[in-house]
Amino acid sequence: MSLNTAARRAAAVGIAALLLAAPTAAHAAAPPAPANSVGVLSLLDAGGAVLGAGSVTAQPGFSGALAPAPCPAGFADAARLGAIRGDGSTVVISATTLLADAAQPARVLAAPVLADYALGDGATVTLECLSLRGGIPVPAATVFSTGLDISGGAFTVFPAPAVPTSPPTVAPPTTTPATPVPTTAPSTVPSNAPTHGVAEGQGNNGLASTGAAALPLLAGAGLLLAGGTGLLLWRRRQAGKRG
Repeated sequence: MSLNTAARRAAAVGIAALLLAAPTAAHAAAPPAPANSVGVLSLLDAGGAVLGAGSVTAQPGFSGALAPAPCPAGFADAARLGAIRGDGSTVVISATTLLADAAQPARVLAAPVLADYALGDGATVTLECLSLRGGIPVPAATVFSTGLDISGGAFTVFPAPAVPTSPPTVAPPTTTPATPVPTTAPSTVPSNAPTHGVAEGQGNNGLASTGAAALPLLAGAGLLLAGGTGLLLWRRRQAGKRG
């Protein structure tokens, strides 16, 4: 039993050692960043997303590269991509790209088939910032870089970029309800129109004025009636005397 226990312990220790060594072995082919590297380069796919892995035989293996910062002053005319092989030799893998805005992080479009450059089992992709002097590109003293582990027909970016596994959640925009503006209906009554009580007073005054205008007519009718009555009585008295 003691031998079996010791053998099991030794096997467990060996497996743990292999597991711990696996990441190191997986990245052993990626050369260390060059001494003049000042930032980690991001490799991009055709849609502009950051790549964490790809194929060395694909056409292209990646579609561009984005620096984490603008090119240094005096070397922001253009940029290009290169690859440093494991033996230290270098090769240019993109065309020289003019930079439209020196204040923005440098970005270079490319369409390399990595298998065409004999990169072996590991390489470093670099972005060189350039000053165009008389049409001749002069590279800056520093570069942006990222490492590639190459195994078979695939490559893995090292250090591994933070590639999102799902689209970011976008909160719906919040809208503040507009404050209703009170609307005032146009008034059909003139601004100088009297109040209701005043209007009623005007109605009474109208009736009173009508009555006052009728008084002379009533007085005239009374005089005519009195005159007619007096004439009738006078005629009766005259007829009585004759009889």
